[in-house]
Amino acid sequence: MVVDRPSLATDKGRRPSPTLGKGRNALTNQSEGVQALTPRVDGPLLRASEVEGGSTTSEGEWRRPPAPCYRCLLSFTAIFTGAGASDDPLDPTGNITVWWDVVSWTPDGYVASVNITNYQRYRMVTEPGWRLGWTWARKEVIRSAVGARPMRRGDCSKHERDVPASCMRSPTVVDLMAEAPLKDKIDGCCKGGVLLTKLQDARKSTAGFRIAVGNAGTTNATVQIPKNYTLVTPGGEYSCSSPKIVRPTLFVSPDLRMATLAFMTWQVVCRYSPPRGYKPPCCVSLSSDQGMKIPCATCACKCKPSDARSCAPSSGKSERGRSPVQRTNHMCPISINWHLLSKSEGSVRWFEVSISNLNHHANYTDWILMIQHPAAQKLARANTNYWSLPPKLGSMDVLWGIEHYNRGLGPLGSGHSTAKFKISYKGSSGNWNFSSNVFFNGDRCANPPLPQQGSST
Repeated sequence: MVVDRPSLATDKGRRPSPTLGKGRNALTNQSEGVQALTPRVDGPLLRASEVEGGSTTSEGEWRRPPAPCYRCLLSFTAIFTGAGASDDPLDPTGNITVWWDVVSWTPDGYVASVNITNYQRYRMVTEPGWRLGWTWARKEVIRSAVGARPMRRGDCSKHERDVPASCMRSPTVVDLMAEAPLKDKIDGCCKGGVLLTKLQDARKSTAGFRIAVGNAGTTNATVQIPKNYTLVTPGGEYSCSSPKIVRPTLFVSPDLRMATLAFMTWQVVCRYSPPRGYKPPCCVSLSSDQGMKIPCATCACKCKPSDARSCAPSSGKSERGRSPVQRTNHMCPISINWHLLSKSEGSVRWFEVSISNLNHHANYTDWILMIQHPAAQKLARANTNYWSLPPKLGSMDVLWGIEHYNRGLGPLGSGHSTAKFKISYKGSSGNWNFSSNVFFNGDRCANPPLPQQGSST
């Protein structure tokens, strides 16, 4: 149970459970009779900032969120920026935070419990997941790891016995898959690197692992904090801050009979930075029951090889092998159709939204949409999960799928590569039938030309 630590936002996601011990096998050694500590999120010492759905201001003041409508949970939301979270006025505090807790000492170092938490409103980390890296301050090594694994071992020739898991000066660690052996798991790990938003699932918005660090300091005064933290995801890299020492985390055992304070805790805040030459991974098309059809823009995401000359300048590299994405005029892996239904009357508009996965290989077990719409926050009905962002951030709603109904998007050809849902908005009559911007899993989709002002559709 993690009951006390400073927090930038909510943190109900379960923390990795530190197990105290000695020596190289400190990650699993319980010979001292110390019960493994498992995390909880309730209890008398729970901080306000640990409450699910809450958030903190830049001054540290906690604000209680509005009560969600779990019965209909739905709303479209859009974020119209390609800049990093720090520059995003719609998600000014959005970030992924890394907590590094020193939970025990070993003869030549320490055991660290590491937690990664997604505090972004609309951006999730998809498969194949996150990669966390850093640079050691001296000649530290990763003796062993549980809940994650180093990508490279490096040169460990100086260690003839008890070869470390990694001797890299700048190691990179990745999450394990859910099918990993039980001996390699800890609570909170092994999600394939996927981090959902807290709106989707608070417990799946966090990841955790433990590492035993060797050739390191064995006291608070001699520990050297790693530097140059990096966080890479399939959607791009994150710009990480320098580590900051914060108040140590308090862990409480499941029976509430034992509390353990981390010897030392530091925090790293990472904010999203879109890659250079960024291309949208999705596009939006418009249609209506009255026969209007506006397809995705040609070359919205990429050009077909035969269309390369008529589109924007390409890299000049020829494609080898068959593209996993279905050949279309837009070549987008994800296509979103916004359809106006004929039963719309007066100030109420009914829409059917279809999300199609056009990639033969990609599998989206979860998805999240943000839609910017003039009538956002005036939702009448919906048949999927939703949440409206605070009015001060603009007219936007966030939507995500319902388990066993429309939550996942399988590969193209799997028979379940499309998710559909219907929504209705209330508002004054006028030309607001179509969304302004749509974001899929945090990435802004390419828009088609909107109908002319005054259009009856």
